Amino acid sequence: MQPRECLEMKEKTVGCGFLTRRQFLAASGAAAVVLALAPLAGCGGGSSRKSEAQGLFVYRLSSRGKRASRASRKHNANMLFATWEAADANRAHPGDRSRIVRVNISPLRYRQLFTLPGSTVTDLRHV
Repeated sequence: MQPRECLEMKEKTVGCGFLTRRQFLAASGAAAVVLALAPLAGCGGGSSRKSEAQGLFVYRLSSRGKRASRASRKHNANMLFATWEAADANRAHPGDRSRIVRVNISPLRYRQLFTLPGSTVTDLRHV
């Protein structure tokens, strides 16, 4: 049987050893988040620094999640750029609003794609 004080205090039943449904869900949700993020605690910046040291960055245009013309989609799928500025200057058409995204590639692949010194644009259809 519960003490009379616990029955009278419906809002604060935690002190008597009981949780309301709302308190239980809040506590279990917080615990689930902590347990889900715990394995990621050691995955900080080490992996990104390692990939930066092992590879080079190139840029490509992406229309993912947006409406895009057929010309933009084909252009985005086949073009790689050595710099952000080159990607911005070589869009499919003046109305192309594709995002510019950074991609990490190996130094060997970079040399294969950008064969001429000073070249900043490569078309994957002609490699």
